[in-house]
Parts: sequence; C-alpha cells; structure tokens
Amino acid sequence: MSDIPHARRDLQKALKADGPKSKDFWIHQALCNMTRKRPAFRVEHDAEPMTDHKRQRARNLRRKGLSLRAIALALNTNIGRVSEAINGKRNGI
Repeated sequence: MSDIPHARRDLQKALKADGPKSKDFWIHQALCNMTRKRPAFRVEHDAEPMTDHKRQRARNLRRKGLSLRAIALALNTNIGRVSEAINGKRNGI
C-alpha cells in the first residue's frame, strides 16, 4: 500500500543522512512507500456493457418517468452509464 506522508518523511531523512549508503537506504524506503501494490482480490464485473440498443431503451424509459436507478436495474447496467446515455455523453459500445 502506498503511504505518501511516510515516503515524504523518508526523503527528508535522506536529505539529512550522512554518506551515500545511508541516503540510498532512505531513498529506497521512500520509493517502496510510493508504490501501490495490486489488490489480492478484485470483484468481477456484474453489470453488462451499455450497447446502442440499451442506450435507446434508457432514453425511452427516462421519457416515461423512470428514475435512473430503476432504469439501471431494468437494463442490468451501471447507473453512471445510464446517466451518460440519457444526457447524450455515451453512444453505446
């Protein structure tokens, strides 16, 4: 996990350190704290992609007065994609 405040402290220690080995040690510690590790487990996507057909259906359902959440549930897609489709920001895949 990255820890930028800790890395900043390590770099400040490197500035104050005597000798190249000590400086290298603190710089290495700082770099380790600035590297983000990949999560061990990721959840699979369960929402289907927004196709052009779904985009048109979303617009039609919105005209009928359905909420964004209801449309997303009906189309089994992400509520953000529904919002983009309705507002003309998304044209499908």
